[in-house]
Amino acid sequence: MNRRVFDKRPTIGIILPMLSGFYMGELNATLRQMAKQHGVNLVFIRSGHRRDFDLSVALHHLDALMVVLHSASDHLVQTALSKGIPVLSLGASYAPLDVEQFISIQSDGVKALYRWLLEQGHQRIGFCGDLSVNDVRSRFKAYQHAATQHQGAFNPEDFFSVSNCSLAGGREAAVEFVQRNSQCTAVICATDHNAIGMMEQLKHLQVAVPNEVAVVGIDNVFFGKQTQPPLTTADQQLEVLARRAFSRAIERIQGAAFSNQINQVPQKLVIRQSCGNHNPTYESTECPNSIRHALLNVEGRSPAEIFENFYSQAQNGFNSILDAQSLYGNNLDWACLAQCDQEQYHIESWVEQGMTQPTTLPKQSTASDDIRDFPFLEGCEHFVATVMPIATGQKNQWQLVAVVDSLEDQQNIGTQSVFNNYLDMLSLFIERDALLNTSTLRQKNSQQLLQQLKVVSNSSNDGIWDWDLTSNKLRWNSRLVNMLGNENISHKRYIDCDQLFQFIHPEDIDQLEEHIQAHLVDKVAFKTEFRIRKHDNSYIWVQANGSAVRNAQGHAVRFIGSMTDVTEQRESAAKIHHMAYFDALTGVANRRKIMEEIVEHISVNPDKPRAIMLMDLNRFKMINDSFGHHVGDALLCHITKELESVLVEPHTIARLGGDEFLFFCHVSNAAQANQIASMILRTIEKPMIHEEMELVSQGSLGISFYPSDGHSPEELVKKADIAMYQAKQLGGRKVVHYNDTMEATTQSLIRFEHHLNRALEQSEIDVFYQPQLCHKTQRVIAVEALARWQSEALGFVPPSQFIQVAENAGMISRLGEYILNRVCRDVQQSAWLQSMSHISVNISARQLVQPYFADEVIQTILNYRLPLSLFCIEITETAAISDYDLCVKSLEKLRKAGITISLDDFGTGFSSLSLLKKLPLSEVKIDRSFIADIIKDQSNLDFVSTMILMGRSLGYRVVAEGVETAEHVSSLSELGVDLLQGYYFSKPQPISQLEQQYTPLGAV
Repeated sequence: MNRRVFDKRPTIGIILPMLSGFYMGELNATLRQMAKQHGVNLVFIRSGHRRDFDLSVALHHLDALMVVLHSASDHLVQTALSKGIPVLSLGASYAPLDVEQFISIQSDGVKALYRWLLEQGHQRIGFCGDLSVNDVRSRFKAYQHAATQHQGAFNPEDFFSVSNCSLAGGREAAVEFVQRNSQCTAVICATDHNAIGMMEQLKHLQVAVPNEVAVVGIDNVFFGKQTQPPLTTADQQLEVLARRAFSRAIERIQGAAFSNQINQVPQKLVIRQSCGNHNPTYESTECPNSIRHALLNVEGRSPAEIFENFYSQAQNGFNSILDAQSLYGNNLDWACLAQCDQEQYHIESWVEQGMTQPTTLPKQSTASDDIRDFPFLEGCEHFVATVMPIATGQKNQWQLVAVVDSLEDQQNIGTQSVFNNYLDMLSLFIERDALLNTSTLRQKNSQQLLQQLKVVSNSSNDGIWDWDLTSNKLRWNSRLVNMLGNENISHKRYIDCDQLFQFIHPEDIDQLEEHIQAHLVDKVAFKTEFRIRKHDNSYIWVQANGSAVRNAQGHAVRFIGSMTDVTEQRESAAKIHHMAYFDALTGVANRRKIMEEIVEHISVNPDKPRAIMLMDLNRFKMINDSFGHHVGDALLCHITKELESVLVEPHTIARLGGDEFLFFCHVSNAAQANQIASMILRTIEKPMIHEEMELVSQGSLGISFYPSDGHSPEELVKKADIAMYQAKQLGGRKVVHYNDTMEATTQSLIRFEHHLNRALEQSEIDVFYQPQLCHKTQRVIAVEALARWQSEALGFVPPSQFIQVAENAGMISRLGEYILNRVCRDVQQSAWLQSMSHISVNISARQLVQPYFADEVIQTILNYRLPLSLFCIEITETAAISDYDLCVKSLEKLRKAGITISLDDFGTGFSSLSLLKKLPLSEVKIDRSFIADIIKDQSNLDFVSTMILMGRSLGYRVVAEGVETAEHVSSLSELGVDLLQGYYFSKPQPISQLEQQYTPLGAV
């Protein structure tokens, strides 16, 4: 059946995880109301909680499709788009597909809650959430921004990371809050369920809400109004969201073109008492005409009666729909149950009593029809069809339940809400039954399993034993004999139990006997581990489990159980422990182990001085970047081996990661510490031979002393780090002891970070552009965006300085986001920039390895309704190899979206040749250091020529930067370079000056 184009009424499909609940229920009810008012048909498709839902059910009926919370696969969305069906998403992004996005602004609610809490007198406000969830990350980002504005910086101690968005996650946060002895007087929870769980657990832990700590949430779930105290929250305004999406769907059906502008709905503050508010005038009330008010004020049967109906009816499966009208007051037209695969369906059952069904289709039809035509809707005038695909446990096999009701009749929101709850429960019961049937079928197909039960003890991987307690005889299976490998007992069916005890390790016998006694006398569960001797006198670890068989008087008469070889598991556990406390590369202690040793010393020997030394390798990054990670790793192992040869117990060596080593030294004065520190620096300078080349490392070392410099591991390491930084500033290969004057240097750095933070807040950093010209026409066809900072407090700050500080302070992602947004705004306002073939934006290594980097770049550009193909991302070789697999994944995603990739500073590293073939590049840029001397040095000219030929042979655009003379232009043009960039043409300038200087590309 072809897609309908002459229908009287348009039909909108909605794919959503559930039909009911605070989120889905409000969307469902709103869309029903809008459909009735505007004469539109609806097809709800309940996908369940699976993000890979890919069933093309009902596709031929649809004139538009809405997808809620990424409940449909990208493939299904692409299929709908390819058939000309406009697709809109609510609360999810399908970029770069042409899907119009409608979202509740996640930052709004957090900002409103933070402001309100400040007004209530709270100065230290925490945040709780599961950052694996997209919306929670957006809410956390808004919280960080608010905290930075209020406090000057975000304090990690005020963040409570939880494992999920449910009540359980909130309970985790409450426990962490108490264990940390948190100083927060208020906590913003990322979800209402987290907030409710946290309030419950805090109450259990004797912490009063809101008297001792205020707790607020986000979502405005129905239950939040009933908690004690009632929950202050932020409402997502789902009714507004649904109405806007519905109206836009109608516009698209009527021919409106696709728009990539994100439709954003602000969130609304809902004030109740959990925030500490006791003034009724501030408390929020529900609008009496809203969908939400109708859902919260359902009249009729009691909750107990409703649940009893749900449970009893849903247990009866599909046929229970017959009773829906009498139980819930719903006027259903008809319903059916079908079986389907990915492409075809056939009707299995109709419900008929008190309902009508399509008369044009035979009731007992056995024909298979296209799943895109399900359900059969011929003759239906103004309707809502609800389709519930049910997983059966068999690959590509589904059951489909369809329920169709008329919109011509009077709609009762509360009644429909209850019925939707029933449909959700019905889906779960039918799915349960389908999975059970599948499981039963598989069991029937495995009848040989029953035949094998007689020999299971001989074929089991476990050793099975049966101890007759009256005769003290022990029976075993062949696996137990094989486990021990003892020929003396292999031919016997029974042995005296005392014989088996002869094989048990002497150190384990007493404990084993205690476990047996506890089980037989006190009925304690029997599960224990012990060592048992094999025929070669080696021992294996076994786990024994068992249970006593008792007579009518309750006395144990037999003891039956199993014995499993767990030697490998115990060895694995030892390996896991080693991994937890020792560095995987070098084998020395890791941060966790050395910090615990310092804590133990402070606890046990609080008066004994000790030295904490932090060392950083000065030249390691250069060696790592030049020769590759494998050489860098080999050098770290070489250094560690040399250190272990001179620094033995009771001193501890630890690798903190990268090229940082921490030493906990049992010395009592500065002279002893200097002696060991100097020995460490001499030792690490012993060269390592790599491919007939000597590689020498050097270090800088800082020392702090317990207890004079601090009383906690963190404080001592921090001060050793400050001293080490001073040692590096002195040129390296130095030992520096911490003193209080060093704090001034650190404070200076903090002040610089403060100015940088304010510069980002106040848009003090500008974006200049440097033209890239075609070597043939000498016309500007591209530009590179470059950050420039003229600080009111600091004057002009070189990019190399503030970018380095941003990277070290963890602000580089924020800076990169700021620059990209500035560039996008400039492009929006400049026809000259829009005429470029591409605009290059530099990305640092730390940005590139962020897990969601590619998604955020794509979404930012799309937010400004700009073509992705206009943008080129410039990376360095250092960035590319910092986390190669993750980088390639991000770059591939950018390239597939249409963004080009450029390799900057090409030729300065040793890995370029291999990187060229593996990275998804479109362009390489020859570093200015090679361009400077091409006129005077023939070898440089030959090298540049080789790089240009290499780039062009691989199909890449080649750019030469640092072009400063006419001779440079002439030579590079002859060599065939594509684009020229440098001060000969123009220094980086504001866009307004470049627009006056150069003609737009389109005007050529």
